[in-house]
Amino acid sequence: MEEFGLNLDETRLMFSLQYFLTLRDVRDTRDRKYQNIKKQWLQSFQNSTELFLSNQAKQQQQPSFDCHLITDTETLLNRVRNIKKTPGSQLTKLFILLEVTLFVPYYSLQSSQDSQYEKLKLSDSHIKNKYCQSLAKAMGLPPDCVQRFQENYKKAMEGISGQWTNLLGGGLVGGLLLVVATAFFTPAIAALLAPILAPGLSGAAAVSAVLAALGGGAIAAGGFGMAGGFAVLVAGGAILGGGAGAGMGSLLARSPDAALTQAAKLEVVMKELVDVQQDIRKAQEIIKEQRQAIRSLEDKLDELLVDKKKNKEKIENLKKAIKYLQEALKRNRDLL
Repeated sequence: MEEFGLNLDETRLMFSLQYFLTLRDVRDTRDRKYQNIKKQWLQSFQNSTELFLSNQAKQQQQPSFDCHLITDTETLLNRVRNIKKTPGSQLTKLFILLEVTLFVPYYSLQSSQDSQYEKLKLSDSHIKNKYCQSLAKAMGLPPDCVQRFQENYKKAMEGISGQWTNLLGGGLVGGLLLVVATAFFTPAIAALLAPILAPGLSGAAAVSAVLAALGGGAIAAGGFGMAGGFAVLVAGGAILGGGAGAGMGSLLARSPDAALTQAAKLEVVMKELVDVQQDIRKAQEIIKEQRQAIRSLEDKLDELLVDKKKNKEKIENLKKAIKYLQEALKRNRDLL
């Protein structure tokens, strides 16, 4: 399912759009104290994403790639317009807009020490919506798809979990869950997993170590059997494919609600494919990959069951994740 990937250049654009969205909120924050804390978060976000882009450029042997986020407004607008003109970029535009629409800043970027960010929130959600609607228009997408994304995501989250959930925005709870509001497996996840999977390491070394520990990671070029050149899997693409079993199984055994949020994103994409683009073939491919991913996670569960006592918590978490994915598969089948 390489169509669910963004290449390095597209990933840089996505992060830059999220940066500008947050920057706008920082400027609209009147309380000087909170504004300064938001500035600190935004700087950490920029450093983290640029580190990630640099790491990926090295892996893909692209030494000349500009790893800095686009911080000039006119340059950013030109990049957005270029994507609009690019043939066959419909899914790319959809994925970028979806990730920006569902992006909720001020999650933990490094560790539990980021408690100063816990009370932060967007000053005005209406401004965010207008930003996303303007982005949609610039990309050649209908502005009303922003509200549709939000509504479908909420319905999917509640439908898959079977209840109202507080995971719809910045209310993600639990260490790893704090990173799932943005693109899956962002640099944040490497920072959060580093103390567990790469003790004693920091910076680029920790990022590389965590990616290696996760079997290449969804963000690694060629990771999980994906075709080379794809850097970030978005819109639920990270939970597709049997090759994701090892890395995804490790993550979901620690953070099962990651399956919920990603499956919800995937349902949003499915609805777009079926109801708007009427691409039934692609929708059928997704369902096939979902089945394969579940089987792969069930294999991972069997491995954990060999030592039930030692893996008790991981077993419970992975069972919960598989349950979410099975319900998501059923809902996607019903769409057809």
